[in-house]
Amino acid sequence: MRVLHTALLQYYSSGVVSQMYSEYLAAKNLGIDYDVKIFMPQQDIPEKYKEIIEFFQIENSMKVKVWVEIRKKYYEWLLSKKDNVDIFLLRYIMYDPYQYLFIRNNNKKVLLVHHTLEIPELRLNGFKGRIQSLLESFWGNKSIKLSYGIVGVTNEIVNYERQRAGCCNKLGIVYPNGIALKKIDILDLRDPNIPEILFVASYFYDWHGLDLLIKEMKKSEQNIIIHIVGSVKDSDLENLNKDKRFIIHSSLSHDEIEKISARCWVALGSFALFRKNIQEGSTLKVREYLSNGLPVFSGHKDVFPESFEFYKNESLNIESILEFAYKMRTIDKVEVRNQAENYISKEILLKEFYDKICKDI
Repeated sequence: MRVLHTALLQYYSSGVVSQMYSEYLAAKNLGIDYDVKIFMPQQDIPEKYKEIIEFFQIENSMKVKVWVEIRKKYYEWLLSKKDNVDIFLLRYIMYDPYQYLFIRNNNKKVLLVHHTLEIPELRLNGFKGRIQSLLESFWGNKSIKLSYGIVGVTNEIVNYERQRAGCCNKLGIVYPNGIALKKIDILDLRDPNIPEILFVASYFYDWHGLDLLIKEMKKSEQNIIIHIVGSVKDSDLENLNKDKRFIIHSSLSHDEIEKISARCWVALGSFALFRKNIQEGSTLKVREYLSNGLPVFSGHKDVFPESFEFYKNESLNIESILEFAYKMRTIDKVEVRNQAENYISKEILLKEFYDKICKDI
């Protein structure tokens, strides 16, 4: 079964590109007939990613014309690939009439890959978002109904897409985010007496719940250290600086984060996904924590079964976090990573996903 997984990007996004590159490498290692490509305008990107990029030139300058041009060129390029593809796996594009037309006019099976609850998220963006949500309700529902199936990073997303398009019996596949696991020793520098906890985000948006953590810390006098890694908005930064138990690192490299994680007992996920009207998540951050041997305390459901002891889904509470941390402090970090492997390894998840596609389609 020949699968082509593609995404359209107008601007370079490190998160999307690195995730799809990881999938590309996993497919090569597995030896499966599964290709990954990103279609985007010519621009500077890290050299290693160029083998999965299909560049093109933008000829227009007006914003509306550019919007149309990049979509027309993307779907024309996809059509040029159809003789060598059995299944198109398209990263979903919101309120896109050209996506619908491609599915309608293409005789190959198309699965749409969803990473969020689109309409509720759009409605958070004021008047413009409400207009976009109306367009998404129309064009998005048409695309989903006509597609062969729905792929979502969480079960919540798959069920949402089925229900909102009125096609509850449509094929749905949960394909969680994963990472490339390195089977190397994990540095362990945990202080046995003082709990150190890691909280990472590229930027702490409201849905991460950093403000809620700050409020919880004000209720506690526990001797604890929480490392905050990432960009923080001014109001949160001001409050963080009032509590010496927070250590603020700003943005750090992957290697620098690993050095901090070596000292930490556990890590924190997100605690305010409800602000995006989401109950479940499949974040790369959680997978990176676990790959570094850090058990995770989080405020949302993930793909892990209840029997998986290294992911704790519970309301934000400092005493609960500390109870979890003390329970986890003596467990070998390599054991945490090994127990998490089946749930976070990109190769394992891709193999399961590809096998399911070949079986169900």
